[in-house]
Amino acid sequence: MSNIVISSLCNLSCAFCFARDHLSKQTNPENQPFITLEDFKDRLDFLERSAIEEVRLIGGEPTLHPEFLELVKSARGRFKKLMLFTHGLLQEPVLHCLEDIPPDEITILVNTNAYWEAARLKQKDNSSWKRGLTRLADRVTLGYTIASVDFDCDDLLPLLLETGFKKSIRLGLAQPVLGGRNSWLLPRQYPFIGKKVAEFVSRAAEHGIDVEFDCGFVRCMFSPAELEVVTGRTKTTIFRCNPVLDIDLHGQSSHCFPLAERFTQPLTSTSLASDLRAAITEQIRPYRLSGIYKECSSCKFKQTQECTGGCLALTVSSFQNTNFHTTVSRERKIEINGISCYPHS
Repeated sequence: MSNIVISSLCNLSCAFCFARDHLSKQTNPENQPFITLEDFKDRLDFLERSAIEEVRLIGGEPTLHPEFLELVKSARGRFKKLMLFTHGLLQEPVLHCLEDIPPDEITILVNTNAYWEAARLKQKDNSSWKRGLTRLADRVTLGYTIASVDFDCDDLLPLLLETGFKKSIRLGLAQPVLGGRNSWLLPRQYPFIGKKVAEFVSRAAEHGIDVEFDCGFVRCMFSPAELEVVTGRTKTTIFRCNPVLDIDLHGQSSHCFPLAERFTQPLTSTSLASDLRAAITEQIRPYRLSGIYKECSSCKFKQTQECTGGCLALTVSSFQNTNFHTTVSRERKIEINGISCYPHS
């Protein structure tokens, strides 16, 4: 899969946002903040060439694109599956357009953090948010980014049950952006978060609601009992951090937005997603030997790739102020700043 940026603008400002800093550099007097129809066609050509069957639209806020309806029409003319990442504050023409797409041909992943924060601060009337998305019903999957230890997303359960959204909630962790200024979680906070996540998964299960996990979670943030609860109630691979390929307005493909200032490959007229992913995987290979904890390099679950060792942006950031180098012995043991590590492939 690959994500296509169609807008570098957003009309909200979430403190944890991992896209804002990178995309803000793409908006200046010489660069329009929206993808052109011609460039979008090139992105669709790339997906088709790469045998990718789903068009995934991201931003910024994708629905702010002035020709959003035309982009959707273009994508739908060539691909059956569409995924939209949005904050859910949708205008009537957008709602009407999305209503016309059969539920089994679109997933609308809605970031609920902004909604709940606005409700708490009473800065916005969130009734229109709920009303609009209810019209889209089972096209919608609710997402929530955990940005602090004292997070509380229990209100999502009655919201989901009242509206007829898909019976699934996607959880993510606030991660750092290399060279950025967003807010994010510290690895030492993860065990406290793991306990609350397991409790939330149990409560969701009582209502027949599954919990999906975005990238960056680690196995050791859960106790054995918590791990059993979490792994038994999700249909997704939990402990992963893989190059998805985010393709920005300038045609640069990156591992993901948190790493977009460091690990990229240019998109050309002959590029294949598999080749771009392989090239970026090679760029990040030395950092993969480590993880967000010092114990990761000798962890048996990391060696078997059951757990990738957490968010790569966290790992890379730990090397930011060190003189990074590697040496390899005949036994394939690698020394990283005096720590012995072993390749896992």
